Amino acid sequence: MKKTPIILFATSMIVIGGYTWSEQSKAEKQPLDDKCWSISFEDSFDELSLWQDSDAGIPGNGRWRTRYIWDRETIINQELQFYIDPELHGYSPFRIEDGVLNIVAEPTPQNLKDKVSGQAYISGVLTTEKGFSQKYGRFEVRAKVPEGRGLWSAFWLLPSFDRWPDGVAILPEIDVMEHLGHEANTFHTTLHTNQTGELTSHPYDHTLPIRLTENFHVYTVVWTEDTVSWYLDGQWKVSHPTPEDFTRPVHFLLNMAVGGGWPGSPDATTQFPASYQIDYVRAYTPNDQCN
Repeated sequence: MKKTPIILFATSMIVIGGYTWSEQSKAEKQPLDDKCWSISFEDSFDELSLWQDSDAGIPGNGRWRTRYIWDRETIINQELQFYIDPELHGYSPFRIEDGVLNIVAEPTPQNLKDKVSGQAYISGVLTTEKGFSQKYGRFEVRAKVPEGRGLWSAFWLLPSFDRWPDGVAILPEIDVMEHLGHEANTFHTTLHTNQTGELTSHPYDHTLPIRLTENFHVYTVVWTEDTVSWYLDGQWKVSHPTPEDFTRPVHFLLNMAVGGGWPGSPDATTQFPASYQIDYVRAYTPNDQCN
């Protein structure tokens, strides 16, 4: 998720630390070839397997957790939503329809107002923090993002820990896709690194001749020891050198925020309920079919 208002535009020639994008191999910029990859994780959302924590000292179970590594009551980025859990709150922000997961944001119902820390909206977040993580590889989602001011859909990666590490303010982060509902034809990709001891962000904006809100699209990142490369519908968009602090396996995060300093607040044109639709999430590892 975006931590800074600094915005840069991806160009064909950028030099950082002596690394020139024009020197990248042709292979890196080629369209993705599925035969070169083996699936290591897949959820096609025929059903939703939610992680159940255990208070009895025994391991929990399930695939997707409904909160971040920090407390559910901690609100970040001045956002206006509260991420609810079907069991804890008796109300679900998740719907499965024809094999598609819908993360639904809507105004907080009256019967939940005393359970959501005063937040004006409810929505959902899903993470594989407890169930899956991987170091290096290909990570992707096929999704359709909603349109409307104040809606903030995201698919991102964070390093996996049992708990927030002591003395660490910011975790390294790969934003595979962020979309603001009032920018129908633009999506954002970002690296956040803490390698210098303070947050440094490397954002790239991708403006297209199509409205991303009208159809499903495949958003992909390929992370190697040397580079992080983003793709849309299998086509290369941009690459960046891998920061030195990207050393741990990462897990998936899917969420739809409402409001905050970056997207702004919903207005009279924003339609609720709003759905972030996800067809599948996958991770891959390279195989020996390609050089």
